[in-house]
Amino acid sequence: MRKKKALHYGARKKPDYTRKQSYRFSRRALLVGGAQAGLFGLLGWRLHQLQILDSSDYRLLSDENRMMMQLVAPARGSIYDRFGALIAEDKENLRLLVLPAFCKSLPGTLDALSKIVPVSGATRDRVMRAARRQSGYYPILIAEGLTWRQFALLNVLAPQLPGMRADRSAYRKYYHSRPMAHLVGYVGMAGKEEVDLDPVMRLPGFRTGRTGVEKTFDRELRGSPGSVKYEVDSRGRVVRELGSKPSSRGRDLVLSIDHHLQTVALDRIKEHRVASVVVLDVVTGGILAMASTPTFDPNDVAFDVNLERWRELSRNPDHPLNNRAIRGQYPPGSTFKVVTALAGLHAGVIDGHETMSCPGGYSVGRKRFRCWKAHGGGINVHEAIKQSCDTYFYETAKRMGIDHLAMVARHLGLGRTYDCGLPGQSAGIIPDQAWKRANLMEAWYTGETVIAGIGQGFVSTTPLQLAVMSARVATGRAVLPKLILSPGETEPWPLLSLDPTHLDMVRSGMIGVVNEPGGTARRSALQIPNMLMAGKTGTSQVVSFQNEHKLSAYERETHALFIAYAPADAPRYAAACVVEHGGGGSAAAAPVVRDVITEALLRDPAGRPTFVANSDAPPAAVAAVEPVR
Repeated sequence: MRKKKALHYGARKKPDYTRKQSYRFSRRALLVGGAQAGLFGLLGWRLHQLQILDSSDYRLLSDENRMMMQLVAPARGSIYDRFGALIAEDKENLRLLVLPAFCKSLPGTLDALSKIVPVSGATRDRVMRAARRQSGYYPILIAEGLTWRQFALLNVLAPQLPGMRADRSAYRKYYHSRPMAHLVGYVGMAGKEEVDLDPVMRLPGFRTGRTGVEKTFDRELRGSPGSVKYEVDSRGRVVRELGSKPSSRGRDLVLSIDHHLQTVALDRIKEHRVASVVVLDVVTGGILAMASTPTFDPNDVAFDVNLERWRELSRNPDHPLNNRAIRGQYPPGSTFKVVTALAGLHAGVIDGHETMSCPGGYSVGRKRFRCWKAHGGGINVHEAIKQSCDTYFYETAKRMGIDHLAMVARHLGLGRTYDCGLPGQSAGIIPDQAWKRANLMEAWYTGETVIAGIGQGFVSTTPLQLAVMSARVATGRAVLPKLILSPGETEPWPLLSLDPTHLDMVRSGMIGVVNEPGGTARRSALQIPNMLMAGKTGTSQVVSFQNEHKLSAYERETHALFIAYAPADAPRYAAACVVEHGGGGSAAAAPVVRDVITEALLRDPAGRPTFVANSDAPPAAVAAVEPVR
């Protein structure tokens, strides 16, 4: 009995090791269970974060894998002349692009495409470099200007060529291209420093204004880009279009230029190696013609550029890409005597009655300055301008000093640039004592004043400045040039701070230059009945006698200049012409101005209604006029 009880007790009471194992198992189960609960809790929290809290972000990332947003380049605004003749417009351009990220093998894709569209070695290298440098999802331009047959075949084969895309864009087409080249300019690919300024610059084949009006008004002409959203498959092929935002076309511009007169002007100067001519409407300031030779065709450099042709243009010693009407800086020579006469009259150092004798030269200290011929006695301001007597203007300049001469020259529009829509203008030089101290750190000498009085020495101007000077003398108003027409502007230019009597004296001398016996441009008088032209010849020396032997016969020749306005009794057109190394102004430049002004008077572009574009052109800013005190 005692034994049975002992057995029963032993059954109820477990040994120590059994109890320990049970305790260990319970603790392990608790730890494992706690860990599992923590993991499941963490997983649940993460799922909550992904599916609820951050669902919008991950939905966007997911959409980006199957959706592609692409900017759409806007159509560039057209450019017209004053009568609505088309000068520049956008035309359809069929092109081929590739997205490297969706190509199985970019070299293989290029090999396949080359069977349809020629892919040169240079193009292949460019595409491979671009693929390494930028994101594979960014399209790279392979070819443009495709034929319709090539474009259609590429679209048919698109499913077999992952990453390839054929689309439509635009290229710039220029009309009346050679006469208008320097004014309108051309478009070209954006430079490295410009790409980050605007996202649209990154579009393959996008072009921006490089010179001329295309550059000055690039923002207005460019417009605003649009966008298109596509759904694509894993190979980058477009499945469907999900939506789009249309681009805004750029503004149309209407120039003050008459393309017919521009063509006549270029035809008239192309007989010379290097020359330029400018014609202004003296009432509005509109630039009616601005021709420069040699010139070029902007269609050769704006689209499908031929490298050989570009090298030929850029290395030409006569620099055909330069617009000499605004960039060429020339000593004005005797055309500057108009300024010297007005400055002397304004300063009171000469008057209309005083006469001087001309012995054929003028002495300052030991220096002897020659006159182009001995005029004898009795030279007044009228005869001095008509016969272009150097001695008269040597003395006038010496009497008043360089500072007053420079002040009047600037008041007449010299020594500055104009905000008229033409980039790259040269300011020229109208020197005075302060200018020489600042630039050469030297004192001013009397001999330099004397030589400046006939437009030599440090004095330099551009053909546009000379045309503006002529317009201001003709009207007595502070005319400023404009290239963009702004309808409704009728406010007259402010009056010059010069005595009208003095202006009449100078105008009388300019009329004598062309229409009176002894005038230096007597052979260039207008052949229009009852109509006179006023003008002033100029011949400027460009090399010193010491350096003549180092130059060719052409380079040793003087520049020929002529300024004019017509009709003399009611001025409407002003002009200036410079023929580089052309010889005498009366022989080379005056006949050009006579013929161009004759065409302007007969055609009368300023008197005809002008074209109004659908969109308003941005008006050019007008700079303040410096007063004469």
